[in-house]
Amino acid sequence: MTTLVDLRVISRNHDRYEQAVRSRPAVQRAISYFQENIGKVSSTEEFMKDDKLYRFVLEAFDLGSQAKSRGLIRKVLEEGVSDQYSTANRMSDTKFREMATILGFAETGGANLKQPAVVQAIVDRYVDVTLEVDSEATNPAVRLGLYFQRRSGNITNWYQVMADNALRKVVYTALGLPEQTALLNVDKQKALLEKRMDIADLKNPEKVAKFLDRFAAMYDMQNGGAAATAAMPSIGPISRSGRASVISIDPSITMTLMRFPRF
Repeated sequence: MTTLVDLRVISRNHDRYEQAVRSRPAVQRAISYFQENIGKVSSTEEFMKDDKLYRFVLEAFDLGSQAKSRGLIRKVLEEGVSDQYSTANRMSDTKFREMATILGFAETGGANLKQPAVVQAIVDRYVDVTLEVDSEATNPAVRLGLYFQRRSGNITNWYQVMADNALRKVVYTALGLPEQTALLNVDKQKALLEKRMDIADLKNPEKVAKFLDRFAAMYDMQNGGAAATAAMPSIGPISRSGRASVISIDPSITMTLMRFPRF
């Protein structure tokens, strides 16, 4: 099958694929442990002492590849996000800031983690990321497409795209921009993107679906067919599973998370 078909099949049957992930014994055990224990921790120290909780959360925020960087993670969580000069706020990778915000050890002593809606949102993220990672085994472009589909509605400027390897790969492929474009000055890249696409279109699910159709077709054309993988560039650090980490959690997430069943 082509990337277009693969992506459409998973997108149209997302709930069924997601349920298949949830039904795996290993996933069920990981989720159960997280749900039963995350509300008991109230500090960075307690959180980091529990390796199962630690790894589950990092995987959910797509920071699994950073699991060994315990010093950095500790600093991010202990400093929190209230200070604009904190480590999380100064890092270009917004996933760290987002994790620190949601866990809230510095600001609230982890009070967020006693809220069922927050716990469920983290679990749902863990399942979503697992499904997307699994799709890469069959076709790397499908993982990119699923990720873009999930993230697109929260993209508000082209700098977000340029700062995210996976988003950039999808957009530049769909628009026919060569990989070397990423080497240009960011303002020049922004100008190129603005000429080719209205970023407001990413708020429209129908336009996003058509955009992903174009990405899928262009990807296969550039990579020699459906399941081609050799031409995929390195797009991130290698995770524990041996796959590249390409997902960025939505940087717009704040403490208003509890308004939503998922994030």
